[in-house]
Amino acid sequence: MKRRMHKVKVSIIIAVYNSEKYIKYSIESIKKQTYKSWELIIINDCSTDSTKEIIDKYKSKKIKIINLKKNVGAYKATEFAFNRVKGKYVAILDSDDYSHSNRILSQVNQLEKNPQIGLVFTKYKCIDEKNKIIKNIKKEKSISGYNFNKIFPCINLACNSSAMFRKKFIKELIFYNKNFFYSYDYNFYLKIFKVSKIKFINKFYTFYRIHPYQRTNIVKKNVIYKENLYNLRWSASNGLINRRNILVFFTSYFKNFFQYIVS
Repeated sequence: MKRRMHKVKVSIIIAVYNSEKYIKYSIESIKKQTYKSWELIIINDCSTDSTKEIIDKYKSKKIKIINLKKNVGAYKATEFAFNRVKGKYVAILDSDDYSHSNRILSQVNQLEKNPQIGLVFTKYKCIDEKNKIIKNIKKEKSISGYNFNKIFPCINLACNSSAMFRKKFIKELIFYNKNFFYSYDYNFYLKIFKVSKIKFINKFYTFYRIHPYQRTNIVKKNVIYKENLYNLRWSASNGLINRRNILVFFTSYFKNFFQYIVS
């Protein structure tokens, strides 16, 4: 089983824009994976810093570099990469984050053993600009797989950089949605959750960086709240809200509605 599993290719996608400070950590974390059957697709979204010079040094048979001639945004850059993956599974890694060396192996193992699972996340630790662990982050607290699946349709508990899913969903489900600028990844994962099961690995296999220029800090708050409301309504209209999570749903909905009104 292990010998066969290691022949399964994983396509790892990094969409990068002006990440000269952190992109090296992202790439090196993939090169250090204990699981060796992977391809890394790096989409440079027309960076204006030294990102291009840094990533071009990594070009190889396993690492594909695509330098876009104009900036299209992380959303479309990711979709661009989706059309070029060759692996059975697709993993996401943001250009300012990095992965534990056992991340890919652990996720492939879950997907190979459980055909009913379509998407796998891992726990994550928050780090600062100098790679130091930031303590007292609520989302780092232990959460069971049951609770994760109950809460996920109402609140995004996952880190995008910890996601791995089956390639078939790229063709079967619509990734691009004009209603989104910020939480397009979460909306896509909700679509996967509707048609398959999600596995949450309760181990810290992802490192999520907190810094002033990350997407969460750049996007206007009213945009975030508006998209949260859209996702909540989508979950409700697609059968993801039930007796287990109805209270979480209403609490999250009214909280985001209030914040949207006052923002």
